[in-house]
Order: sequence, then structure tokens, then C-alpha cells
Amino acid sequence: MVWRMDATALSGLLATGEVTPMALLELSLRRLAALEPKLNAFTHVDAAGATAAAEAATARQRAGTRLGPLDGVPVSVKDNLYVKGLPARWGSLLFADHVPAQDDICVERLRAAGAVIIGKTTTPEFALMGRTESRLSGITRNPWDLALTPGGSSGGAVASVAAGITTLAVGTDAGGSTRQPAGYTGLVGMRPSTGRLARRFGFPPMAIDFQAIGPFARTMRDMALLYGVLAGPDARDPYSRRFPAEAPVPPGKRLRIGWFTSIGAEGATSEVCASVARAAADLAGMGCQLVEVAAPYDQAGLRRAWGTLTAAGAARVAARFPERWRAEVTDTIRATAERGLALTAAEHVEALDALQAWRCDVTANWGDYDALLIPTGAAPAWKAEDEAPPGLTPATQGMFCGWVNAAGLAAISVPGLPHPDGRPIGVQLVAPFGGDAVVLELARRLEVANPWAGRWPALASEV
Repeated sequence: MVWRMDATALSGLLATGEVTPMALLELSLRRLAALEPKLNAFTHVDAAGATAAAEAATARQRAGTRLGPLDGVPVSVKDNLYVKGLPARWGSLLFADHVPAQDDICVERLRAAGAVIIGKTTTPEFALMGRTESRLSGITRNPWDLALTPGGSSGGAVASVAAGITTLAVGTDAGGSTRQPAGYTGLVGMRPSTGRLARRFGFPPMAIDFQAIGPFARTMRDMALLYGVLAGPDARDPYSRRFPAEAPVPPGKRLRIGWFTSIGAEGATSEVCASVARAAADLAGMGCQLVEVAAPYDQAGLRRAWGTLTAAGAARVAARFPERWRAEVTDTIRATAERGLALTAAEHVEALDALQAWRCDVTANWGDYDALLIPTGAAPAWKAEDEAPPGLTPATQGMFCGWVNAAGLAAISVPGLPHPDGRPIGVQLVAPFGGDAVVLELARRLEVANPWAGRWPALASEV
């Protein structure tokens, strides 16, 4: 069935003329119409714009002038990213009527590649929650079990891909927002090194430079395809110009990998630990050296800095709507913004100083390892209405992801050994800053060891 094919396979059909971009769009929109009432994956569907893009791609296909492998492939974009002419609401009533006048760089690159943007996917308010719910759009649900959350803040993006509405999606990751949702829905989600995917034009950051553009896919060849389109420098983003030319890791290279599943008394569930152990065994069987290590980061120190920075970020946005914000934001954002408004400038700068020292310590404590293998989330997906899995706090659930953003590192989540009850479990690979090719190669090796592309939620087959 065509909807089960990944983007690379669809591109092959487009190249030979066996399917048209218009036919792919019609399939995506048909699946979206059938599944959206159950999932709540989209905040805006741009059928008219997508039709115009697909018609143009179909004309190029007939003329033999396709722009590249993404030309004519349907994709989605997260609601907190700017797409010119489409609503960008950031999951908030404060921005219910906001329509940006320009594309973010990642969207420019999607358009230049011929991708067909079908709409904007749901996110919680200000993309600051580990599940996807907001006063603007309600609760988004997991295609594997509608009682469960797909995670956050890119919950709509993963719901779309996991249900076979689109094969690819673009989101963001400030504290795990691509990797954790991917882990809960059986997908691949990447947080590239800060700046690897250039960006410009968008909402103000909640935590300085923690957030990165994050691609989603079902397979590693699709991840390589989407990453290849989005990555690269741009003069409008100085961060993006810090990288040397990226060289792939030789497929047979022996890599040294550290691993851990807990920090002190906090850690992953037994099922998640088993999934990490399986991945470690697979990598060891493929010639990698696996060593159990201590986490290279101070969890408590990061939480203090994160709390201050996100409170300041929320306060900055709230201050732009002095007459409205208290009545229109969620209780969680209201409390966060109130803390931020009470901060002094000295307290904010002290948090920045502490973060800089923390970053230096991560680098110093890394050790002689090409990458780390760790859980994506401490537990698999949980009830959509709850803040965290049973017995855990949101902080514990996100303890393996947020540090990556704070340090600016490269990381990817891939499907691991599922939970005995069938819920997907993600395992995460992390490399030092600039080591994007390392995590991509290790993820590819795990896919070879235990292919996951054939794992689909039952819901996806209902259409």
C-alpha cells in the first residue's frame, strides 16, 4: 500500500511516473480527514496551498524537471514554526490570529525542494509541555493507543507520521520535543547540533539557544533525506556558520560508546532499561565498544538554570500582552510567567553564568567516547490527560533529553525493543557538538540490526 511507503520509496515512484504528486496529496488529505477527529494532530490544514504546490510539482514531474527527491512529497510543519501566510499560533490563545509574513529558513528549504506542506501540527502552549494539550487546540492523542499521549511538544507532528498521514514532519526541540514524541510513537526524531539546521524568523525563544529545528521520519534513509534538505549554513543564522564540512562516518568504523540508564535514585523503568540493553548488545555485536559510564552532567544544576530561563522566557511573552495574558494562558504557563516577572536581572544573569559553567563541565566530563547510548524517556507513553507517567514527575521523564539541548549537542531517538504491552520505546544516541554524522550512523546500524519500518499502530490500517 502506498501510504505505508517511506518518503524515499514514494520519491522513487514519483521519479518513474508511477504516481503523481496530486495523487499523493489526495491520499494524505483523505487519511487526515479520516483520522484527525481521533488524533487532533493538526491546528490548520492548508488544502488550497497544498493543492497549488502539488499541481506545480505534478507539472514539473511531467516536464522532467523535478527539483529533487522531496519534490511532490507531502510534509507537515509544527505550529510554532513560521510558514508564510499560514497561522502560527504557538498553541496559545494569545496568538490565535497570528499569521507570519515570512517563512522560517527550514520552510524556505522545504519549498525550494518542492515539498508539499499540507498544514500545521499541534503543540502545547509555547511548546513548553511534555505532552500536547492547550486551551487553543485541546488534547492530541497517540495513534498507538488513543488513551495515551504522543508526548510533547511535537505531539501533532508524530501523530501525523505515525498514522501514515505524512511520511515526514518538521518540528522543534528545546528539551526533548522531537526525541521524546518520536520515542512514544515508534519514529525517528533528531535534535541536531545547535545551528546545524539554520533558522530565522519565529517566536522568541523560551530558553535562549536550547531550541533546534527537529526532523521526523519513519526510516533512517528518510531521516538522511530530510536532514540533507534542511541542514547547512545561512548568513542569516550566525550559529549555522560554525561548522566545517560534514563528513560521514565510515560504516565499518569501530566506535566507543558509553551508556547509562539512571542518575542517582532517578532512572528509567525496567522495560526502558531492557530496550537500552538490547540496543547496546546490537551495537556491540556490530563491532562497537560499549562501556557503562556515569552521566556527564549535573542534573540538579541544569534544572535550576532551566527553571529560571524558561520563567524569564514566558514572562517576556506575557509582558507583550499586559491586559490579556493572565486570563488566556494555561495555569502552568501563568505560574511560570509569574515566576519570571518576579526575577531580578541579577538572578537571570546568574543563571546564564551557571549554565556556562555547566556546559564547560559537560565537555570536561564527557570522556573518550564517540557517543552515548541512553533512554529517550524514562517511561513509555502514558495517559493523555496526565502530566507524567505513573510514579514519575515531568522532570524525571525528561531527564535524559533536556541536557542535550542545554549543551547544544547532536542526538537522535530511534525505536528500540517495544514494551511487552506493545507501546513503542525510544532509545537515544548523543554525540558531542558537531557529531551529527555519528548519531546518524549509529542509528542506521540499529535499524539494520532490528528494522522497525514495518511496525504500525492498528489505527493506521483503519483508513
